[in-house]
Amino acid sequence: MKTYLYYIMSFLVILCLSCPVSLSADERAVPDKPDTIRIKITFNNETIHGLYNVIDVRTDVEKTHDQNEGRLKGEALVFFTGHAQRPADAYKFANRLAMLSRSGVVIVPVCDTPYGKNKAWRGDRGKDVILMEMVRYILAAKDIAVRDYTPLTAMDVIIRGKIKVSGNPFCQSIETGLSAVGWSHGCILSRRFAHAYPDTVTGMAQMCPAGYEHWGSPRMLTNFAWESLGISTLGFRGHFMDVVVAGWGITKGITGDFCRSIPLAIVHLQPSKMCRTCRDISECTRYCDDTILPINKIDNIIVIFGQDDSCMDAGEQAAINDIKEPTPTEIKAFWERFYPSALVSNAGLTFRILPGSHLAPITHNELYARTVLEGLEGTKTSEDQGISGK
Repeated sequence: MKTYLYYIMSFLVILCLSCPVSLSADERAVPDKPDTIRIKITFNNETIHGLYNVIDVRTDVEKTHDQNEGRLKGEALVFFTGHAQRPADAYKFANRLAMLSRSGVVIVPVCDTPYGKNKAWRGDRGKDVILMEMVRYILAAKDIAVRDYTPLTAMDVIIRGKIKVSGNPFCQSIETGLSAVGWSHGCILSRRFAHAYPDTVTGMAQMCPAGYEHWGSPRMLTNFAWESLGISTLGFRGHFMDVVVAGWGITKGITGDFCRSIPLAIVHLQPSKMCRTCRDISECTRYCDDTILPINKIDNIIVIFGQDDSCMDAGEQAAINDIKEPTPTEIKAFWERFYPSALVSNAGLTFRILPGSHLAPITHNELYARTVLEGLEGTKTSEDQGISGK
């Protein structure tokens, strides 16, 4: 009997010792499915629809450390998705970003196209305000304040009908700067964000980026349609659900924005509101360089093109002759063309061309998340970039 008890106890001890480390309270963990929150946002005399995910993978030990230090260990990351995508559509990438980052906090805010009374604050210009106020609102619920925040306008942003965000700065015990991470159209938003809040946004990462070529909506839509055909074949190469989720996300986003614009057009007696989805599409074609959106106070910038991305093609947009072997001279010319002020300020600059199509942040989420964080949080090698810098 004693022999049996000995074997049983030995087995239990071995079983306990072999339990996965992830069961530890000190190990970061992320839920399998994101919790998407829906909110109503009032700005510029209209109320629009907002969605967000917040991924906070900090352990109890990390949260206590942040509370004691009065700041996050790294910058909170704000991820701007591709055009019309919903917050959860690129969750594979966002959760890897959170798990691997220093701060452990990633926010994915999305809103309908602003099209309020004052024309100056429609489209992406209105998103500059609304998305930041969403970020501040989300972080405030976690006792985190955005460092060195300055509002762009005196107009209030009212979230859920009761919080006047711009007029009432949050008083939280933890503070953080922000790093803006963009994908496709979200790269234009990330640059706008960094330009609009230079004292707050310390890093910017762009993946499969829009904003580097002069083109109109017809050509952009043609390129996107052609790229979509290529992406559809990924469904036969182990990425069926990735393709379905991405495609449905765009369809749902554009359709939802348009459908919600109809009652607003009737209530406000403003038929042009029904064209706000067209305005949003045109925003994807904007050309962004330092003459339009200067970035002169940023610490780190990383730009990543997809090797097989025919929509945002590195050859056309970054003037790279051989995308498999970009030369230091070509990379230096890219930075001089689009970010001369960042060169002057000696920012850390990283240029990469990685495997994958326009859907690469999802299909190659681990690679892209690690590369983004290397550019935002790691060391830079000036020889590799063909520039002088951090």
